[in-house]
Amino acid sequence: MEKTKHKRSASFWLCIALVLCLISCIGASLLQTDFGNVQIIKFKIPTDNGKWLSGNLFRPVSATAENKVPIVITSHGYLNNNQMQDISAIELSRRGIAVIAMDAYFHGDSSSTQYSYEDSGVIEGMGMIPLVEYAYSQLDWVDNTKIGVMGHSMGGSNTWNTARHYGRLYMQALEDAQAPGSDGGETITEEEQAYADSVNKVAAAFPTSSVRNTTDEVMAEIHCNFGTNFGFYDEGAYRCVNGDGDLHDAPEALAIVNSILPESEKLTDTIEIGKMYGDPANDTLRVVYNPHEIHPWQHFSTESAGYTVDFFTTAFQMENPIPSSNQYWLWKELFNCIGLVGAALLIVPLATLLLKVPCFASLAGEEPKKLPALTTAKSKAFFWGSWCLSWIVSWLSFIPIGKLDQYIFPSVTARGTSNWFPQPTTNFILLWAVFNGIVGLALFWLSYKFVGSKNGVVPSEMWGIKISLKDFFKTLALAICVFIGFYATVMFSQYFFQTDYRIWTLDIRAFTVDKLYVALQYWPLFFVFYLANSISINSSSRVEGQKEGFNLFICALGNSLGVIILNAIQYGTVFATGIPHWQEDWLRPLVIVPLIVQLFVAAYIGRYLFKRTGKVWLGAMVNTLIIVMMGVANTCTFLPL
Repeated sequence: MEKTKHKRSASFWLCIALVLCLISCIGASLLQTDFGNVQIIKFKIPTDNGKWLSGNLFRPVSATAENKVPIVITSHGYLNNNQMQDISAIELSRRGIAVIAMDAYFHGDSSSTQYSYEDSGVIEGMGMIPLVEYAYSQLDWVDNTKIGVMGHSMGGSNTWNTARHYGRLYMQALEDAQAPGSDGGETITEEEQAYADSVNKVAAAFPTSSVRNTTDEVMAEIHCNFGTNFGFYDEGAYRCVNGDGDLHDAPEALAIVNSILPESEKLTDTIEIGKMYGDPANDTLRVVYNPHEIHPWQHFSTESAGYTVDFFTTAFQMENPIPSSNQYWLWKELFNCIGLVGAALLIVPLATLLLKVPCFASLAGEEPKKLPALTTAKSKAFFWGSWCLSWIVSWLSFIPIGKLDQYIFPSVTARGTSNWFPQPTTNFILLWAVFNGIVGLALFWLSYKFVGSKNGVVPSEMWGIKISLKDFFKTLALAICVFIGFYATVMFSQYFFQTDYRIWTLDIRAFTVDKLYVALQYWPLFFVFYLANSISINSSSRVEGQKEGFNLFICALGNSLGVIILNAIQYGTVFATGIPHWQEDWLRPLVIVPLIVQLFVAAYIGRYLFKRTGKVWLGAMVNTLIIVMMGVANTCTFLPL
């Protein structure tokens, strides 16, 4: 009777999950296409030396060879992918500006390069420069006089490098035009000026979260409308000349504005934040925005989205019938989040139904007995002490253990390519996870040795750890089936609707074959962590006398609390002082923010699958496969070209 109930419940929740995913796809698709007014095309184009670039092209349906439109090429930041620029793409395209949201080299579905990471950024703008050439020469519906570039963080650096690249070409053309042997001698002819204008293919540039190293000499190479948006609380602001993110009196901001002012009018003390200096008609527009935002919030902000719209519509001298405050993107993100919830809800019912399939039916089992109630002071002290120690170790070990990556994976940490463990972010998270997995297993054993064994704990009846080799591999096969079913919905959403499941930096996206190759390297080692986690939640924390809901919540909270405290310290310091607590490693706390949700949900998945099988293994395997792939698909990969 109980098994029939589980099956009916599983069918119901699976249907709910799939309906949520479908609602997510339809709603997000309608909003990101402006209800059919924008066409989204996933592209993959070859560049030189066997490289390729991928991303999404947002093309207003009104764009034709007879009705040309401006275009903006936008780049995500380090460790991200093109979907992180959906906000800019949606808000610009619905206003008649086409957008290429690119996957930079080493990221998303784009290739690596024959250059180093640093050289690729300078020489090709991580792929932005080839895409400017592509838009200029291959898209006959693009207004070649109105090509813009923008990007966040690393993408901002790409924007700087691209604008400077074309500025140098422009200056070289004028220098050649003034050579004594040129057509006009030392006088620049109309034809020579026209040629110089034609090689300067960028009309507007708007780097976000990237002002470091801005000097008068750098700005002298910029010959287009230019603006920047830098967060007042940006974690990297300590590297600015003034040591903070306040740009109103920053030398970097003064250099940007002064680049178009005559010597007698140059500003010496402050600029006016948000004021548009210069004239877009002659490529001298300059503007500096400085919202009270942290680094990652700048690509998830209505204020910053409004600045992007204001800058490009002004730079392109467009009449903008839609106010910059009128934005769709947040609703689209909410629909993406519905899909995220649906995907999470899908896992347990899918596994439950697969346990009814004859080849997996033998894996179904009863939930083992709970551990004896905490009736003594010693047992309570060990229970809560172990709980506290687990997240304290998680918090304190993250930075020092993660930094061992420079010794264990030196090439990749230095952003060099490798066929093995080629993801720097995944590497330092891996080291932290394995360390905490070992600590977790040690705490489990010590708790049993000093308390459990003397308090009626019977491992064979209460732990759910013992498993035959045959059942281990059958469980692995079942976990793989769950993984395939889970990602089938993600592939469906991308193929038919060009959407994924996400909220801010937490993302489930489709992956390519190379990411599967990478995941295969990481899965076995991460399994140590998720197995220890499943044992902690199910074999050492389920006790009599605690309500199931409370017990499961504290297990989930314990999973995430170390990461929460780490980021609370980091951003509490940022908001209090303007600089991060961990400066040199300021990106590391940021990139594990998704783990707060992932680890919290992992506890529930692990517990419910434990209830279905009576073993810790299925939950550990499913969590390993899905959470590791979420990370692998959403960061940079330094595989050789």
